[in-house]
Amino acid sequence: MKTEQIPLSRKGAELEAYLWRDDKKFSNAARRQTVLIMPGGSYQVLSEREAEPVALAYLAEGFNAFVLRYSVGRGTVWPEPLEDAQEALALIRQRAEQWNVDPHKIAAAGFSAGGHLAAALSIQGEERPDAMILCYPCLGQPQCGLMAMNPPALLGMADGKTPPAFLFATFEDEIVPVTHTLDFAAELARLERPAECHVFQRGVHGLSLARAHTSSGRRAKTNPDAAQWFDLSVRWLRRLWGDYPAEAADFRPTARQEGRYGVDVLGSSLMENPCCLRLLCEYYPLLRRREYAWCARPVTVRAMNGLLPPGMGLTEERLEELDRKLAQIPLPDQSRGQ
Repeated sequence: MKTEQIPLSRKGAELEAYLWRDDKKFSNAARRQTVLIMPGGSYQVLSEREAEPVALAYLAEGFNAFVLRYSVGRGTVWPEPLEDAQEALALIRQRAEQWNVDPHKIAAAGFSAGGHLAAALSIQGEERPDAMILCYPCLGQPQCGLMAMNPPALLGMADGKTPPAFLFATFEDEIVPVTHTLDFAAELARLERPAECHVFQRGVHGLSLARAHTSSGRRAKTNPDAAQWFDLSVRWLRRLWGDYPAEAADFRPTARQEGRYGVDVLGSSLMENPCCLRLLCEYYPLLRRREYAWCARPVTVRAMNGLLPPGMGLTEERLEELDRKLAQIPLPDQSRGQ
């Protein structure tokens, strides 16, 4: 993982990046699906419980993640937070190649007031995300009017371009009524926009991941049932965008496939031949011990040699010498098997 803090145009606004490192081992995910996270806090503060822990959770599932620290508090007026969100989304797409982001697979995820902001970006933004994940979002009156800067109610504002939505709320939420989520889901249904909605009976407002490590030590902020929302959101995104390709077969070079014995053949294939095994033990005396021989079975001799501690492996010259000697051992007759 690598992190980066990127200041935005408005003073105090910042984009925090949590990125997978660019490594050839991850070549099947050269362009990452991405989640832009907007913490809640009633537009007065930003909840740390809904920021980095959520980013790290999505990162662990293979996504790149960004936390938007948008403008809040005294002196901030609407639509400044929305402008921050638009700038953040545009910046992620502009730097998609630098950050290994798929610019067409970016979800805006928000909690409470952050859910309002994610929805506003998805409905009113000049540039919209490709999906939204709204967690106990504040979308209607009178709750919107009671928040700092009096942001607009969003119920009834969706249109035919509104991106697919994943919604999560609890029936027992006493801060933002569950009807905000249900009414928005119904609105999307009328517009025939894709949506998935999960309402759990139990759970207070502000659950975040609903796990102990995001609870601030409060029992009410943990809920094993509601905690399922995160895995459900990942599964929903995978259905929406697909997973990273993982169809390549494991390369397991046997002597039969290579047409010869050699150091680029699996240890298991060599050890089936007593002549090869004796030769291997001459060059690697440790292989006389069963436990060491067992460890050498799933890799080629060349790969094993590169993994050995200094002084235990063969030089390149000795390795090539072993290869030539192994090549002189004839393969068994095809009819007898190997």
